[in-house]
Amino acid sequence: MPPPRLIVRLAILATVSLFALISMGLAAALIAAASQDGPFLDIALAAPALAIVVAILTLLTAPLMIALEIVRPGAYFTSMIIFEILWLGFLSVMWLASGAAQAVENIVLTGACTFASSDNFFDGFSNDPQAPDNSLQNICGEARAVAAFSFLNWLILMFYTLTVMIMSCVAMSRKRGRVWTESFANAPPICISFC
Repeated sequence: MPPPRLIVRLAILATVSLFALISMGLAAALIAAASQDGPFLDIALAAPALAIVVAILTLLTAPLMIALEIVRPGAYFTSMIIFEILWLGFLSVMWLASGAAQAVENIVLTGACTFASSDNFFDGFSNDPQAPDNSLQNICGEARAVAAFSFLNWLILMFYTLTVMIMSCVAMSRKRGRVWTESFANAPPICISFC
């Protein structure tokens, strides 16, 4: 049976991948809704586009890191602790930027969302019954959800990266050898928060 730290690592990377997929879908829906002659075309494209880019980076790398560690533990550079700290730290900062950009956009949309919820007349962009439901309430909800999942990914990755960094620093202080170039699977167990 694999050590609990590998199960936690797998769960964290799988959760981040799932949240990235959700965030990418919501951001794509937000762009699609805003691009159909909506009044927020100019402001509603930058933050969701950033969320899509960060989600693609996450979906390309996190499952790959999981797969390479399962196939041949410690054989690839993606398994090194230093690479994991640097790359997941970078993704953490990118998710923070995505969440912050979407939060700023949400502040801009707050007035329109409040107006739309108090006025039953302004419930969409099109009078065509065949048109998809692109009501302003959906756009506001999708924008909030993109920000929420971006911040969740940031928090998960930040805490995981800090935990791995602390565990590695403790291992270095105990003279455990090549800690930074070791694979997370082959690293000596150091019980701080999980082993």
